[in-house]
Amino acid sequence: RPSCRSNESSMSSVMRYLEKAMLSDLPLRRRLSYLSFAGALLAALGSQQFVAPVKVAIFMDVVGPDMEPVAKSLLLVVMVPILIAYNIVVSLLKNPTRIMFAACGFYGAIYFLVTGVVLQSAGHPPAWVAWLLYYATDTKSVIFMPAIWSVLADVSTSDVSKKIFPLMFVVTQVGGVAGSLVAVKVGSLGGEVGLLLMQSFACLAIAFFVRLGCTLLEGAPPAAQQQLENSYGAIEAPRPPDAIAEAKAPEVEKSAAPGGVLGLIREQLYSGIEGVWLLCSRPYVFGAFWVSYASLMPRTMLDYQNSVAGTTAFSARDDQIAYFGQVNLMINIGTGLLALFGNPIVEFFGVGTCLLFLPVGMFVCMAALCLFYSLSMSTISLVAVCTLAYGLNSPCKEMLYVRTSKDIKYKAKSWSEMYGNQIMKVFGAQMNMWVNLETDFCQPHCFHAQATLAITGVWVALWLAIAYRVGSEHRALEAADGVVS
Repeated sequence: RPSCRSNESSMSSVMRYLEKAMLSDLPLRRRLSYLSFAGALLAALGSQQFVAPVKVAIFMDVVGPDMEPVAKSLLLVVMVPILIAYNIVVSLLKNPTRIMFAACGFYGAIYFLVTGVVLQSAGHPPAWVAWLLYYATDTKSVIFMPAIWSVLADVSTSDVSKKIFPLMFVVTQVGGVAGSLVAVKVGSLGGEVGLLLMQSFACLAIAFFVRLGCTLLEGAPPAAQQQLENSYGAIEAPRPPDAIAEAKAPEVEKSAAPGGVLGLIREQLYSGIEGVWLLCSRPYVFGAFWVSYASLMPRTMLDYQNSVAGTTAFSARDDQIAYFGQVNLMINIGTGLLALFGNPIVEFFGVGTCLLFLPVGMFVCMAALCLFYSLSMSTISLVAVCTLAYGLNSPCKEMLYVRTSKDIKYKAKSWSEMYGNQIMKVFGAQMNMWVNLETDFCQPHCFHAQATLAITGVWVALWLAIAYRVGSEHRALEAADGVVS
């Protein structure tokens, strides 16, 4: 009989956990809204997972591996005018539905153009198409994903974010797994042309889900809002789409800037400077930025080695796309499994301790690659660090920003996601260019293990020190229920 009671208690605990995981204590409209935004994230990540291998395969074949670090280094230069134009669109259109349809229409047209040229050239496109595809793919992810996450962060309290964000990452990874499977099956889906065409239509799906999520946020019934407050504590009432658009880009004034488009450009440049000032003048915010994106420097080095080894091992572009799809599939499965248990891990260890896992894992994986360089080891290392970064570090990053003011969320955080992370990638690209550049004269050993490990060691040591400090500050803010402004 005691055994029966124990089993009943265990089953009851499991049921309570599943109810929490399925957000059953949230009002229906808010649950459906979160589901819609999850669909947008799913479509964004899924399409990115199958179009990124196409980008790598075409660029490496048409332009060459020796130019990839150059392309990565110039990405920040390309990003600046695109993001200024995007923020101008935000200020003019206001409504997030129209903004997303404009952005998705722009990128969808680019992918339609690239698809047509690749098809017309029988798989041998000119170099400008490879460059256009490279930058379209990389800039698209920088615009779409942060825009959706910014809305989620604004409508969620600290308690809600701890329960919902890990689950949102799990649902998002379903799209990543599906997108990776699409890349693996490239041969039966029309080849690289079929994948490029699918990416064009995926842009429309992203805009649709954002529209649906914003519509569901338009005024929850009072009884449902009271239920939410009873479950999680007071939370800001859902706001209509126009209010969400203004929250996404508060740096843009509600009234048009004087001077027309030139005035808006000056406004955006000033906003960028203000975002940098907020980031540099608040140690907690700078620490949050660093622990969010410090992994991108050594990971860019890992990405490059895996791309070089993969394109060398497989001569046909479809085989390269399938291989990179398999790598992404392993990353997404690992990320989904880790994110599934992310909430218990974070609750047990705390956000501050969880921030230390990625730098330690990064150093171990880079050391393994330096000691046993091969295609298999580069794949294992890349999968391991990406799983830690996406499955555990990313939810913790979002939780850090919950304890910040709205200005910091949408100015400093926006700058970090749109520019700061690219700076980290530029650092990694410089290491690839000056330390491990793949050229004919250094064959067959272009990878310099000792220099790579020394650089990684110094970087990780600095990273650990900053992660420890920002974790301590986050614990203090949680205890005092404080906000950094």
